[in-house]
Amino acid sequence: MSKIPVVLSSELLEGRTLARKAEGQALLLTRVGGCVYAVENRCPHMGLPLTRGKLDGKVVRCPWHGSRFDLSTGESLGWADSFAGVALPRWSHGLLAAGRKARALQAFPCAEEDERVWLELPDAGQHKAPNVR
Repeated sequence: MSKIPVVLSSELLEGRTLARKAEGQALLLTRVGGCVYAVENRCPHMGLPLTRGKLDGKVVRCPWHGSRFDLSTGESLGWADSFAGVALPRWSHGLLAAGRKARALQAFPCAEEDERVWLELPDAGQHKAPNVR
């Protein structure tokens, strides 16, 4: 794994999500309680982006089917229980899951240095800080 810069620290606002790509990986970044988190920006349920997902502390909810994930670990905390933000009755959750079992998001180690957010991505090439806009 290599450390690469993905965003300027000033661009990552508290309680807001930010979508970025690095080394071909779609990322969702956020800052919660002063800590920076980075996960894949793709819900493992149907592969849809989490960018417009609702944040509740360090938990993001998929805006499409309601799956919830811990941003610090990627752990699945709830699986496919709503449609487009509308809660569905418990009996329908299995139907909405479409046979897919709960899976975690990939979470990436990250740190802030030199006014930038740096991530460790698998098989990332060597990058220098000036490549960050």
